[in-house]
Amino acid sequence: MKAELVENLIVAHCSGSEQLFSDALNTLVKDEEKKGNMPTAVRFRKAYEQKKRTERTVSDHVVQSSNLLPSQVSQIVTPRDKDSLLELYEIVYSDTSLDRVVLPNNQKSIIQQFINEQNNAANWERHNIPAANRLLLCGPPGCGKTMTVYAIGNALNLPIAYVRLDGLVSSYLGQTSTNLRKVFDSVKNQRIILFLDEFDAIAKKRDDSNELGELKRVVTTLLQNFDNLPNNVILAAATNHEHLLDPAIWRRFNFVITLDLPAVEQRKTIIQNELLKYGVETNINIAAVARITEGMSGAQIEELMLASAKKYLVEGALRTDDVTAILIQQRTKYSDNNEESMKVICKMLDCGASLRSIASALGISHSTLEYRVQKCRGNE
Repeated sequence: MKAELVENLIVAHCSGSEQLFSDALNTLVKDEEKKGNMPTAVRFRKAYEQKKRTERTVSDHVVQSSNLLPSQVSQIVTPRDKDSLLELYEIVYSDTSLDRVVLPNNQKSIIQQFINEQNNAANWERHNIPAANRLLLCGPPGCGKTMTVYAIGNALNLPIAYVRLDGLVSSYLGQTSTNLRKVFDSVKNQRIILFLDEFDAIAKKRDDSNELGELKRVVTTLLQNFDNLPNNVILAAATNHEHLLDPAIWRRFNFVITLDLPAVEQRKTIIQNELLKYGVETNINIAAVARITEGMSGAQIEELMLASAKKYLVEGALRTDDVTAILIQQRTKYSDNNEESMKVICKMLDCGASLRSIASALGISHSTLEYRVQKCRGNE
């Protein structure tokens, strides 16, 4: 790489002229291509194109939502891992309404309180009271943790910096801590939501003898950055494994909410919402479907209703038996293993499903299914 070309690139950057910088970069890229260094040339060009895409997205969104001139918009340029050049987070603008998030009323109230405090942060600050700006969501996969954060972002009309763990966690000693500092430094002057998904990957207990010293340093760095986080940044984190978190993590959050598998009334709401979303006009027994989906996450129920909507569009009708048959297929992973199918069916019967309705869904006689169920239960 010629020193003169790099020098021209630096001079163009310092001049503040985007056109000069673009020209200098193109000259550098062409020089690398001539040398046969195609991977390097592609990396240079891709890094610059990504920066321009990010700036355009941020500018368009903020101008539309705040009536600011483009020159008044603060640009968000995502930092990258030094070695892989992977972005450490991506900017997300959510259109997820809080109405779509199906949670118990007490949890919905806490989320709304969090949003209200942020909307009225200036009034709180006049009384030297900081608005809540740190939220930890726990619970099994598919229960709405990410959707909840996206709904908060939409309600507050704020961009979400979704941290990418594939770029953040590095195999090089000390680089993960450096990446963490890059992330926090890049958002500290922004009005933004910093979202750390799969939080346990970087916040594990430091007394775990199976972990290397590097991860312990990462947790220490994380805590330091938490403590220095300004009030203009909202921090949201989500984990499926809260038992793995370092004890010092918990007190850094204003609210900790555990999202459980949806109860029967929540399952009914999810089913109704999904049918409405896909325009499915049917008189299926929603209460019966809600019963047989016990133990399923919201995401799994949504997948069931998506498959059901497809059947409705293909055949022009949808019965409760159709949904039951699709559920059995999904729960058995479309296996022909009769033993596994019977285990699923027995569990559905325990949840209140009708033996006759399952027999109808499977296209077999009531007596045949009853015999198979008795045989399955006898082998348990």
